[in-house]
Amino acid sequence: MHEVLSGVTSDATPDTHPTEPARPAGARPAIHRRRLLLSTVGGLGALAVPAGVRWWADRVPVRGPRIWSTAATGGRMVLPAGPSESLYVSGYDGAVRAHDPRTGTLRWTRAVPAADAYGPPGGWPLAAGNGTVCVNSATGVRALDAASGQVRWEVPIPDWRDLSAEQGIVVAGDRVLTGYGNALRCHDLATGEVRWSTPANVSPVPLVAGDTVYVPGRTGGLFAFDARSGERRWAQDAVGPVDFAPTVHRGTLHAVCNDPVTGGSTVHALDADTGRPLWRRAQRHSLGELAVSDGTVCLLSGTALTALDAGTGDTRWTASVPMGLGRGMSSAAAAGGTVYVGTNDDRLFAHDLATGRLHWRDEPDRLSADTEYARIALAAVGPAVFRSGRTGIQALGTLPAA
Repeated sequence: MHEVLSGVTSDATPDTHPTEPARPAGARPAIHRRRLLLSTVGGLGALAVPAGVRWWADRVPVRGPRIWSTAATGGRMVLPAGPSESLYVSGYDGAVRAHDPRTGTLRWTRAVPAADAYGPPGGWPLAAGNGTVCVNSATGVRALDAASGQVRWEVPIPDWRDLSAEQGIVVAGDRVLTGYGNALRCHDLATGEVRWSTPANVSPVPLVAGDTVYVPGRTGGLFAFDARSGERRWAQDAVGPVDFAPTVHRGTLHAVCNDPVTGGSTVHALDADTGRPLWRRAQRHSLGELAVSDGTVCLLSGTALTALDAGTGDTRWTASVPMGLGRGMSSAAAAGGTVYVGTNDDRLFAHDLATGRLHWRDEPDRLSADTEYARIALAAVGPAVFRSGRTGIQALGTLPAA
């Protein structure tokens, strides 16, 4: 049966809701709310598809370009130049290990005895060069054969309790430089004999660049000594206490002073030849070691990774890095046009050194907070970075040609 509405015969069901009143003649058809909703959703979906494609294309995966990894205990780390060299790691367990940097294969391990259970966070300080690995422990300065790990010589430290957690050691040519007993001492690399030492009030975190050794004072200031004779070249008292070894880049000495009272810090830039102040930059948060490469100084302050012009201190860019969930120190290193940040919860981030853009990031399978102290060590060479921490060692990026 046909239904008759206003004298018009139709076989179709009327396009109005049963409860809607009849439209006056000549009125524009009303848009049904259901149709409007469906049209709107469809339009938004059409817009979301290309946006989602762009997000998927631009996303940064949480698994970086891993080369190899090992669960062997990590710690402080050094990677000397040379295709036949090893990656040397001073672990949390007090042992020094040599790994093949291309495969991670363990080449040798050597236990380093301690005077008691004390040990600096992150492993004993070590350095390598000229076929020798040198370790500064609570019992003394020890030289190991780089190829076999065999002990060559050991010199007792008179009072190891004076050593700070950030103590360092440097191999420079035929010399070993390290600080203990309130002085900087230069040992013969072949025999361990002390060639010279500085006066007191010197911190055990030296840096050697060319024929000059730079070292902070225990209560403040920076000093420069002739690496061969120990003669003092200059002293700069305008710098506060320095926690880490300074860096030298293109004739400029960069050092970090952390203020334990305010929690802030200051980056100082000095002329490496004269000690003359060039610029300084204050930060709201404390800093760790600086990452310097290609005329750029990178510093990690809280969740901000900031790149400064090494010559002027002007900001080039700032990027955001998540705060680590663990307890301890995060680290940064720069090489090959990339700056790497390793946080104390096993995450690693690679940013473009020129722009700050995130290239890739690497996260563990399970990210969790850890109340155990973790010192993260990074060693970058070309397009590859090695990360060492309490949970193991990883190599990421691309290894240089052999």
